[in-house]
Amino acid sequence: MQIAVLTPTRARPGRLDSFIQSVHGLAKNKERVHTYNYIDSDDPRIKAYEDYRNKQPTNSTNVTGDPQSVSKSWNVLAQMAVDNGADVLIMGNDDMMYRTEGWDEILEEETKKYPDDIYVMWFEDLINGENHCAFPIVSKTWYETVGYFTPGIFNFGYNDTWIFDLGQRVGRTHFIPNVVNEHLHFTTGKSAADDTTKRNRTQERGNLYEKDKVIYNSRESQQMRAATALGLLEMTDSEYERAAAGLSSYVELLVQSSWIKGL
Repeated sequence: MQIAVLTPTRARPGRLDSFIQSVHGLAKNKERVHTYNYIDSDDPRIKAYEDYRNKQPTNSTNVTGDPQSVSKSWNVLAQMAVDNGADVLIMGNDDMMYRTEGWDEILEEETKKYPDDIYVMWFEDLINGENHCAFPIVSKTWYETVGYFTPGIFNFGYNDTWIFDLGQRVGRTHFIPNVVNEHLHFTTGKSAADDTTKRNRTQERGNLYEKDKVIYNSRESQQMRAATALGLLEMTDSEYERAAAGLSSYVELLVQSSWIKGL
C-alpha cells in the first residue's frame, strides 16, 4: 500500500520540515510513504524551502506553482500522488506533528476493514478527537469516484468538513484513536499566530473562514452528487444481496432525490 501525505504550505519552511521529518521518521515502512508539498511561486520564503529540501527524505516532493487556494493546491498534489501510484491520500498541514511509531502499519490494518476502499478516516489530532475529521484520509478509489480530493471551491477552510460530510452521508467515517497527528494550532498555544495565520483571517482578504462557510452552505447539490456516486459504487459488490433483501433506505433516498431524477 502506497501512502501520500499532501500539504500546501505558506511561509513556514521550518514547520513544514518538522512535519515531514515526523511523517517519514515514524513510518515503519518508509519506502511506501511519500510527502507532497505545494509552495506558492510568490512565497516570501521560497529559498528557505529549497534549502530545507536538501535535508529531507528523497521520497518528499516540493511542487512550486501559481498562488492559489489550498482547496485547489491539494488537488494538484493528489493527482500527482495518484499518478505516481498512491493508494491512500492523507491531508497534511504545516502546523502538525506525527507522534505515533508505525502509524503507517496501523493505518493499513484499518483500511482492510473496508475492502471496497470507500472510507473517510482520520487520526487523533488532540483537538477534535472523534467529533470531527480535521485531516481526512481517503483512498484512490474514493478520489477517482468523486473526481477530486478537495472540492476546489473554498478560499481556505471547510475542505475537511466537506470530505467528512460526504463520509457521513454514505456511512463510511472511521476514527483511528491510537495514531496521533498533533495539530499545533495557534488557538491551543502550541504555536504562534504568524503572518500565514493572519493572511487567512484578518488581512486584506478578510476572514476566509466566514466566506467559506457561505460557500459550503450553498453547495448541497454538489455534495449530494458526490455522495450519490459513492453510494452507487458501494452497492456494486453486494447488489444482488441488497436486491434480495429490498433496497436500503439509503438507496431509496438516492432514487427519490431531485438530482438522481434528473439523470
